[in-house]
Amino acid sequence: MKVNQNNEKFVPTEEQIKAECQQRARYFWNWLTWSLVYYVVINLFLVAVNWFTSPHYWWVLWVIAGWGISLLITAIEKSIKY
Repeated sequence: MKVNQNNEKFVPTEEQIKAECQQRARYFWNWLTWSLVYYVVINLFLVAVNWFTSPHYWWVLWVIAGWGISLLITAIEKSIKY
């Protein structure tokens, strides 16, 4: 429960709670969208580097898997938090 300047308890209205939830949801989806864009673009670049430098060993799969797991865990944590 929030407290205002006079140390009185402040109970938010239903509209304020709904607006806060919508803002947090927008923040989460904005973060997720941009994170996925960065993930795809950078990994495509790394696939191209891997293809031209050492096509016999696909080391880029380790990067894609590690970063993907990290992104998934972070997305789950943020979805719970927000």
